[in-house]
Parts: sequence; C-alpha cells; structure tokens
Amino acid sequence: MATGLPAEGTCQLWWARTAPPDDRDLLALLADGERRRHAEFTDRGGRAAHLTARALTRLVLAGMLGVPASGLRFEAVCRGCGGPHGKPVLRSPPSPVTFSVSHSGQWCVVAFATGTEVGVDIERLALRGTRLPLRALAATERAVLTGTGVRDRTAAFVRYWTRKEALLKATGDGLTIDPAALTVTGPDQPAALLSWDAVPAPTETPHLVDLAAPTGYGGALATLGRALVVSYHDGGSLLDQIRTGAAVPERHTFPIRC
Repeated sequence: MATGLPAEGTCQLWWARTAPPDDRDLLALLADGERRRHAEFTDRGGRAAHLTARALTRLVLAGMLGVPASGLRFEAVCRGCGGPHGKPVLRSPPSPVTFSVSHSGQWCVVAFATGTEVGVDIERLALRGTRLPLRALAATERAVLTGTGVRDRTAAFVRYWTRKEALLKATGDGLTIDPAALTVTGPDQPAALLSWDAVPAPTETPHLVDLAAPTGYGGALATLGRALVVSYHDGGSLLDQIRTGAAVPERHTFPIRC
C-alpha cells in the first residue's frame, strides 16, 4: 500500500548503516545501470555505500508512491553542461517528490521532500589527509578556523563543509562551483548562507540547518525557497525487512515510521 509523500513543509531523513557491499537482496532492487555502476567500484566501501544509498532511495520512494521499487526510473542532468552527471531526479512515475543522498564512513542518509529542492551532506569528523583542505573555505571562514577560539578544528571544518556541500547539492551545481565562493555562518552559530559569490546564483532563497548526526559525524540540510521541518527515520530497519523477507518491495508492504 502507498504511504504518501512527505507533508508540505516537511523533510524526511532516512538513516542507515552501510550494508554489506554485495548484499544480493539489495542488489535485486537496483536497475541494470545501477548494478553496472556498483560493479565498477574497486573498493568495498564504495560498493557498500552505493548499494545502500540506491536501495534505500528506491524502497522509501516505492512506499511513498505505491509502486514497485524496481519500476522507478531516475535521471541525472548537469545544471551547467546538460550532461548525465548532475543531481539525480525521479523521472518515472511523475511525482513532486525531491531527494538528496549522502554517505560517509559507515553511514548513509537520504532526504525526501515534496515540491522543495533539498540537499543533504554528512561527513565523518576525521581528516582524509594530513591537513584540512582550507582552500574550500572563504577568507573569513579560514580566519575563524585558524583563530585561537576554535578548539576542534576538524569538527569546525566539517561543519563548514557539510553546509556548503548541502547547498551545492540543493541547487544542483555540485562541485562545478568552488565551495570557497560560498560563505556560511561560523561553526558555533546557527547555519545560514551569508554570501554566494559565484555564477549561477540560486534561483530561490537557500535555507540551512545542521543535523543531529550519529556520534563521530556531522551533517547539514539545505532547502530552496523555504525552511522545512525535519523528521528522522530508521532506514536500517527498512533494509533489514527486505533481507528477512518481512517486506516485499513489489507489494510495498513495509511501514514508514519515525
């Protein structure tokens, strides 16, 4: 049975730990192109994150729309060049639902809303190299991060980064725009965009909120046009139901619950 789209003015965040990289039950939910992309990953972590994100997105949308998970068709179009590598959107069946996906380390999250563009980003609170990539920050942000008032520079950088990445996902620009061209509020302040010094600019007013993330992670949600009320949902239980046979996606029997 269909469970319906997110209510106007709300955003559902579905969280799940990454599944085993070659989980057969979850692979069966993917389209041929998604399985080919899955096979291209050379590392287990990349395969696991891709599989979890795709399967979770399909399962939640199937329940919202009352259609088979395997019957959903997605398309990605670059905002800049029109190539097939931009923000993914649902093409079939037609629906006002929008979504955004992020994963880092052992966690994946998918944001869903109705009639409002969304962008979500999560990151582990850990360095990927020997130094923080300060080039991603605007001059005023770098000054804050390197100042004496910041005790945990890694956590502060992740807060800056996730806010910027969420914004660029919401607009569909991604990293075709230099994150340093965006200036957001300081890591100890409520999330907000202060300036956007790049072309193209957002067509609607961006809104930002920091997320309650698992221990050791930070995250942010961006929306265009209006702020949304966020609810948190257990995607891990949803994936487990598929593995145990308690839910059959073709019959959309699983419940959506917080």
